[in-house]
Amino acid sequence: MAKLIILSASSKIKTDPASPIPALQRFDGALMKQMKKYYPSLSNIDVMILSPVYGLVAADDKIAYKKPLQGPWNKIVLDESELEQLRKSSLSTLRSSLSKKDYDEIYINLGKELLKIIQGFESMLPSATKVTYAQGKGMGPKMAHMRDWIKPHLKSR
Repeated sequence: MAKLIILSASSKIKTDPASPIPALQRFDGALMKQMKKYYPSLSNIDVMILSPVYGLVAADDKIAYKKPLQGPWNKIVLDESELEQLRKSSLSTLRSSLSKKDYDEIYINLGKELLKIIQGFESMLPSATKVTYAQGKGMGPKMAHMRDWIKPHLKSR
């Protein structure tokens, strides 16, 4: 069966080109660089990226440049109504993806703030779907955990 990874977008957003490019190419932080390394070799794994600017998007979805939100990178600086709109649209995107494919596992690599955006998504999942959250305090340990989770799911070379 298929697997899904939902990971945090980077606050580093490529400005060039301003025209739409795949979401995975638009973001440029450490987590994105790690995913770019493994992405071509993933076997039966879909990747979605959650951003406070774009919402939840598939890695291959083409997105145009948008100015990042101002404020600390680890805090969402949206008012309640903007946050609720982002939450609704992101959950709708996830619901649509879940209706098209059965995932036996979903791997989540999001910080506490971004996790609020998809809070409650588990209620949309079949009971057999396993949800794995990135483990560790801070970016480095979570990246290592994700790498270790991904490696058994890479295509043989």
